[in-house]
Amino acid sequence: MTIPHTAQQVVYRRCFTALAGLAAALALMLPVSAGAETAKCVTKHGSATGLTRGFAEYEAFLIIRQVTGNWPFQQDQISEPKYKCKGEGVMWTCSATAEVCRG
Repeated sequence: MTIPHTAQQVVYRRCFTALAGLAAALALMLPVSAGAETAKCVTKHGSATGLTRGFAEYEAFLIIRQVTGNWPFQQDQISEPKYKCKGEGVMWTCSATAEVCRG
């Protein structure tokens, strides 16, 4: 059975209109969700112990990168960490604080 030319045009026009409406709805939603993701910043903390102060600082910052999904490749913006360290006998314990911004 063949469909008359005018009937095919009506079917194609309806499909095109439906697809255009769907594309417009998706286009309206994407910029809003993308903008909300890039503006989200959180403060994260990490703590570690090591034989040297430098190693304890490195491990404390590494904890922040790991828990935010930025290890082994950094995908987000991370501020320069601030450290608080104290010596405990032959060991050092350091805590790091940094701001992580998605995007």
